[in-house]
Amino acid sequence: MPEKDLTMEKYLMRKRALEICCYVAGAGAFGVFMRWLQVMMAFNEEGLVDKSFFNFALPLFCLAAAFMFLRFVDKLRLERYYLPGNFYEALRNEHVIYTVLRWLIGFVMSVGGVMLLISAETDKNAEFLQILAGMAIINGLLFPLHLTSANKPHAAVPKLSCFCAFWPILMLCMWLVTTYKINAINSVLWAYAPEIITHIIAINAFYHIAGFSFGSPNPWRSLFFCMMGCAMCILVIADERYMGMQLMYGASAAMLLMYTWIMVANLLRREKEEEETPQDGFERLR
Repeated sequence: MPEKDLTMEKYLMRKRALEICCYVAGAGAFGVFMRWLQVMMAFNEEGLVDKSFFNFALPLFCLAAAFMFLRFVDKLRLERYYLPGNFYEALRNEHVIYTVLRWLIGFVMSVGGVMLLISAETDKNAEFLQILAGMAIINGLLFPLHLTSANKPHAAVPKLSCFCAFWPILMLCMWLVTTYKINAINSVLWAYAPEIITHIIAINAFYHIAGFSFGSPNPWRSLFFCMMGCAMCILVIADERYMGMQLMYGASAAMLLMYTWIMVANLLRREKEEEETPQDGFERLR
């Protein structure tokens, strides 16, 4: 492809990345508003859930958002776009604005961890929360290192990249266990179910992102789960919890949104005569 056409293609993909990220952020904003309305209107003074339109509307909205994100992925595939499976090509982020954003997001995550560490001292689940806070502080430091390593194929240490990619999965698993522990005797499912679902989706998102570092990528699933995970992390901010945890959710959403932006911006387009090799285990029979 001529250099001029390649530059134009990169510009168009950055514009496409901005469009998709705006949809994802918009879905998260609408989701947090619906969750806030549910908390305000569906919960009575005793903390129990009454019959409410929002008990039906919120899950329907999440399904609609998932469908919209799937349509984005399908449309990109139909337009013959693909994401290189190589970690350094798929997550390349060399512009100075990427450097500022990844360190800013990591800083917010670490600040959230510090705030949680301080505020959870007197909590009955202090041990779980303090471990989670410590993991969040480390996660805030490792996130920018993970994206920085994608720009240095000759200087990067693969094992360090794998460790950085694995850490947010471990942190979210710890967060999932902590949520179960906090709500062990809580009979109101609606009080914590959205948070549990958010953790599961976010774990899947970071798991697929880690696939690039570990040499086993699945670009389209990575893109879908990053979009869905970002929207869900924004949605659960409507619930009441420690401010440090709110910042951690916000930073997690920003991480997944940044991964979404980078992956879409790095998409390449096949020529019409090129065909994608199927990866179903029967390639050699064709």
